Amino acid sequence: MLLKTNKNWKKYLNIDDEALLNKIIEDVAKYRSAYKTAEEVKIAQLWCALLDMEKKIQRIDKRMKRIEIIFDAIAQRMEEEKSSLIKTLREF
Repeated sequence: MLLKTNKNWKKYLNIDDEALLNKIIEDVAKYRSAYKTAEEVKIAQLWCALLDMEKKIQRIDKRMKRIEIIFDAIAQRMEEEKSSLIKTLREF
């Protein structure tokens, strides 16, 4: 028994998810020349989407590491100032 499937499955997503999915598809289009040459275009397109997501994750990781370094420096300086303040108060 064959079931008739609806080709427009995206309409079952909520509006935000559908918009996000369309954005992903647009972003992956930059790899079109690569995945169009694949034997299985749909699978290659998925791999390209995964590659694009990984690049975004790596960029976020780099930014997070920079932010962590900044906050660690701030915390260290606050601790030094606290110690200095306590020392000054004890001497007073």
